[in-house]
Amino acid sequence: MLALAVALLMQATPGNPAPAHHPAAQSFEVLSRQADEARDAKRFGEALALYRKALKLRPGWADGLWEAGSIEYDQDQYKECSADFERLAALKPDQPPGWTMAGLCEYHFRDYNAALKSLLQAQQLGFKEGTELARAGRLHMALVLIKLNNFEKAITTLMELTRIDRKTPAIVVASGIAGLRQPWTPPEVPESERDKVFKLGDAMAAVMEQDSKEAMAKFDVVLRDYPDEPNVHFRYGAFLVTRDRERGIEEMGKTLALDPNHIPALVSLASVYLKRDQAPAARQYAEKAVKLAPGDFATHVILGKVLLDTDDGAGAVRELETAVRLAPASPESHFNLAAAYSKLGRKNDALREREEFRKLRKLTDPNEP
Repeated sequence: MLALAVALLMQATPGNPAPAHHPAAQSFEVLSRQADEARDAKRFGEALALYRKALKLRPGWADGLWEAGSIEYDQDQYKECSADFERLAALKPDQPPGWTMAGLCEYHFRDYNAALKSLLQAQQLGFKEGTELARAGRLHMALVLIKLNNFEKAITTLMELTRIDRKTPAIVVASGIAGLRQPWTPPEVPESERDKVFKLGDAMAAVMEQDSKEAMAKFDVVLRDYPDEPNVHFRYGAFLVTRDRERGIEEMGKTLALDPNHIPALVSLASVYLKRDQAPAARQYAEKAVKLAPGDFATHVILGKVLLDTDDGAGAVRELETAVRLAPASPESHFNLAAAYSKLGRKNDALREREEFRKLRKLTDPNEP
């Protein structure tokens, strides 16, 4: 290349300078045009090869990364599309589509922690509501949370998706899996569990649509068909407790009769009794939950709240500091720890925890002030 440049300069005369040549730039223009033409003609393998060649010449070509990543995604090349969309997200960190697509690729590549990180970033930016990509992003966030055993957060995410958009079969299936508290993706559901997943998910989706009459009818069906499934009783109890507290408590009791170590039922009953100003009853459920699941931050949160309610500020701080250590990204943990510090007169500590709560709440819900 250097010899060629020297030769061209020597051939040029002062009155007729040699035209500037940019072989790489010309090659990029040709390759990018050919790639687009192949894509439009649905010759996707050829288009992908051309996009990759063009990207070698211009690595920061955002449109090329999007097109190459999209073709790779459609062809199930999830490792490759993960890399391309991660590069796109790094180029345009304030735009959600790159983060969303990176998360979808990482989900299919089974890198669930990376997928959750990407999708949380897209959520913080606001997805692009009303688009198919936003719907896919929210659904896959729920599926990732299920795989990571964060079932309640997955259900909350599915509820948000249903209320923003509409109920779909995919939401029904994801809800049923989360309701059964199993870390399955939809294709991983055993054949023997599919009917249960669908019926429970259908009842839960009716709750998400705020159709109480339909939800009651569908819960009647799933309870009739699966009376010995503790998670069915738990989900029914969770539905009832805001409408008919006594019947909700009864269903939680049935859950514990079938599975005495059902942590969410213990935590829920502790919360219900705490709201009824029945701290001794709440405490027995909360203490049992902590004993059975000391690594679950939610058990320490509820016990901390019970202890705070019974004027055991030091005990509350101990439990809530444990909750924060176990789940530093949980806004709830920081909020309750701030209340405990405040009760003990630790103003600076309380202020720090309130600030952390506000920051985390903003991250998990961009619509919060």
